[in-house]
Amino acid sequence: MAPASARAIRAAVSQILKIDDNWESVDVRTIDVEALFARFRNLSKIAPGSLAAYESRFRSGLQSYLAYLDNPTSYQPKTRKPAQRDEKTIPKSKAKPTTGSQAASPGSATPLPITSSAAKLVVYPFPVRPDVFAELKLPADLTVDEASRLSAFLKAVALSDSGGGNQ
Repeated sequence: MAPASARAIRAAVSQILKIDDNWESVDVRTIDVEALFARFRNLSKIAPGSLAAYESRFRSGLQSYLAYLDNPTSYQPKTRKPAQRDEKTIPKSKAKPTTGSQAASPGSATPLPITSSAAKLVVYPFPVRPDVFAELKLPADLTVDEASRLSAFLKAVALSDSGGGNQ
């Protein structure tokens, strides 16, 4: 369990149990949870949204503690699995069409993410053809040499025109 989650559960449990004067001697197996919540709602000055969070955390903490009491030697707290990253996710490219159909050219390389955060990028919308726009994200201080390299790159990845034009 994440430490922050454990602290949040502990805070909720202690706040709810403290409405009883003898909360340290309460047998948690015999707690009437609904009556305890009703009393807590009436006595506390906590906002309704926060009350729901407190109740959820209390239930989670109580369930976990009861599971521990049932079998302390093999108890394992419930944990969430961390979100798995999709290895097939392709980073955004410098030029992207805004239409739904995008065909990748054979032999095209997967674009690499920009690693330098020092370069300030300017977004240039570019009309490729009447129904397709691309966004070019280029450094604000783009040099003529870099523009020439970009032009050569675009010529290299372009498909030939349907009329048999040059690449």
